[in-house]
Amino acid sequence: MHHTNERYRLLFVFFCFFFLLRLGLAADTNASAWKILKAGTEDKSSVKRGQALTALGLLINDSSAREAAERALSDPSSDVRIAAVTALGNMNAKASIPKIKNILNATDGKTVVAIAAVLRKFDDPEGFEIYYEILTGERKTGGGILSGIKDKKSLEKMGFQEAIGFIPFGGVGLGAYNYFKQNDSSSVDVAAAVALADDPDPASEKALVKASFAAKEVVQVAALRALARRGDPKVASEIAPAMYSDHPIISYTAAATVIRLTSIRPAHPVKRQSASH
Repeated sequence: MHHTNERYRLLFVFFCFFFLLRLGLAADTNASAWKILKAGTEDKSSVKRGQALTALGLLINDSSAREAAERALSDPSSDVRIAAVTALGNMNAKASIPKIKNILNATDGKTVVAIAAVLRKFDDPEGFEIYYEILTGERKTGGGILSGIKDKKSLEKMGFQEAIGFIPFGGVGLGAYNYFKQNDSSSVDVAAAVALADDPDPASEKALVKASFAAKEVVQVAALRALARRGDPKVASEIAPAMYSDHPIISYTAAATVIRLTSIRPAHPVKRQSASH
């Protein structure tokens, strides 16, 4: 009996050690992911800043991600501002609406359209007023936001789908739209990866993990975002190496996906009650 108790004690100590080890590794990975994203949002390249902010849009209910996106609303690059606005929309950061509205009168037409899309998502009446102004050239309430913008013609160059706030590929963000548009030869694979985000079959999850490393860059991004949506914390360690990709957009997307997945607590099976005798 003594030996049996000792064996159980040793097993308990081993499992505790293993759990703490995994917890420590997860914490280190999470810290590395945040370091990568922080560097991206502060990079001198506006392209990298925009890509990092697009990735931050995966982090819902995360105050650090929301604050980083809010800071980027004043970025000198319109593409970065668009990425920040769209990221806040993807985060469901309704509390950020006042800060988003604050830049309406001091920004370009393309950013205004991105803002309108986010406001519309939250059923904010000002979003519909902007669309009304685009259509009629007038504001319902007088004055106008777009009328004083010199590059209003740039709205026409954005294309119809962008102008109505269409977000392609399952919400990659308006700021990243041009990037994906340039890689349209892989659009079928991207669409497949997005669709598999909702497939409960474990085989699909394995396929997405594989695609996040072996496919074209644009497909890797789509696969990583699909894994983030699936929300299985067990794959975080499998995709963590993608954080160190030579391609910044993959690195940022993998980092945000890892943070999102490591913040999810694994579901524990419900213990069955023993039958009464």
